Amino acid sequence: MDMKTIIRTALVLILTYTLGIAGAMAQRTVTGTVYIDGKPAAGVTVTANRTNDSFFTSFDGKYKLQISDKTKYLKFSYPAGEEKLDIEGNNKDVINMYIGKKPDKTEENEAGVDLRTQSQLIKAKDKDYMSSYSLYDQFYQMKDYKSALKPWEHIYKKYPKSSVNVYIVGIKMYEDMLSKASDSEKPALLDKLLSIYDKRMKYFDDKGFLLGRKATTYLKYKLEHADELTDDQLNEIYKTGYDWLQQSLELQGNKTEAAVLVQLMQGTSVLFKTGEFQSDKVMEVYDKTLAVANANLAKDPNDKAYQIAADNINTIFENSGAADCETLIKLYTPKFEKNPNDVDMLRKMLYLLNSENCTDSKLYENAADKLYQLEPSAQSAFSMARLYIKTEDFAKAIKYYKEAISLEKDAKQKALDLYELGTVELSQKQYQAARNDAREAIKLEPNNGKPYLLMGSIYAASAKTFSDKDFEKAMVFVLAVDYFEKAKAVDPSVAAEANKNINIYKQYFPNKENAFFQGYNAGDTYKVGGWINETTKVRLR
Repeated sequence: MDMKTIIRTALVLILTYTLGIAGAMAQRTVTGTVYIDGKPAAGVTVTANRTNDSFFTSFDGKYKLQISDKTKYLKFSYPAGEEKLDIEGNNKDVINMYIGKKPDKTEENEAGVDLRTQSQLIKAKDKDYMSSYSLYDQFYQMKDYKSALKPWEHIYKKYPKSSVNVYIVGIKMYEDMLSKASDSEKPALLDKLLSIYDKRMKYFDDKGFLLGRKATTYLKYKLEHADELTDDQLNEIYKTGYDWLQQSLELQGNKTEAAVLVQLMQGTSVLFKTGEFQSDKVMEVYDKTLAVANANLAKDPNDKAYQIAADNINTIFENSGAADCETLIKLYTPKFEKNPNDVDMLRKMLYLLNSENCTDSKLYENAADKLYQLEPSAQSAFSMARLYIKTEDFAKAIKYYKEAISLEKDAKQKALDLYELGTVELSQKQYQAARNDAREAIKLEPNNGKPYLLMGSIYAASAKTFSDKDFEKAMVFVLAVDYFEKAKAVDPSVAAEANKNINIYKQYFPNKENAFFQGYNAGDTYKVGGWINETTKVRLR
């Protein structure tokens, strides 16, 4: 064998031996948490020397990496820089990295904490876990929460990453205890309940959803006796819950729960009234929360939770004091000029302008006309009707009201359409048409006093031309007062207007002499004939 062949053979043997050694190099898995300034850091890239493995830390700073026994260091790369950790000779399977300030205490450093999952614990036949879990689950299923609490607490503290069900069960039990607790017991129970939400977020993420639940739970119990709280106390409570609600909306987007949307709008309104927010903040939150509710209703128009949420959001905003005409026009004018064909924006804008009676503005005129062009609908027809009332073109106003009524599906809005149409018809002395529309409005909203007021006004206005006989005219005024009385009986909010009308029109009741000559006494039944065709009782002035 010549020298070249010997050298070649030696090189092959060396290469083969080296590859064999490399292939046989021991591999192991290390896990750990990366902390930056004492807090778990997400999104840090962890790589190991002499391997190709890398890992992005999760929301709670966790990483998992394959390394070899020749790995000398781990490298941690993050937006502000890069750090190396010497692990030569370190045989631990859990290696944490601290960048900057170290945490004072972590659960990982607490004695006895086991971060295995439920499947890992069961696979390992961990008797402590399985017996404690079986015990608390058995009592929990029987709703014996008092007996379930101790074994549950053991699982909660020692096996915090075993199962998300630990937190679901814990929240259910503590909510039950809170509902039955005395006022003095509630603060400690609420603190514990909120800490369960925090710990669940730490180990199982889902931060957006859980922050919303945490906030609504917090506000529910903190505001149980809201009428006994001072303005400063209310302010502090809403400020605390508000941050969680806002984060929930930002993280969840259109998945935000209906209750979170309502609480966020309510919190915004309260903080506006206490001077924490300006009106533009209220408008911003109103836009965001209503957009989420409407997005869910677009997917499922029968979703009652979001239907109620949308109604409540509108009501809270309307009552907030931030929705004055000047603010609305200032907010929506640039939006309309920028994108006049945005149908969703036009609908929302016109709803607000209508609800605040801002129909005299040029913005309202332009927006109503544009929406009707783009989308002839109940809302756009209603807006056009109000537009023509402003210009005193009552024939066109009546036309558009009728179109809105024919298209409207919402009973409350249809009742409003009918009431306003009846009012316009009354102004045009179309008494029978006005009476018919008022009656339809009453059928849809029997507890709304305004259509009853309209009925009384229709009869009072028609009385003088109803008959040539004084007694018959006077009895129409009696019938009108019947409706004013009915209005304040079903709806105390209209009592002042009803009483004013009663005092005016009872002066036109028949007198005793007139009734006597017609053969009637006070309290007798009397039928008003003609197109009115209704029965009342004789009343005298």
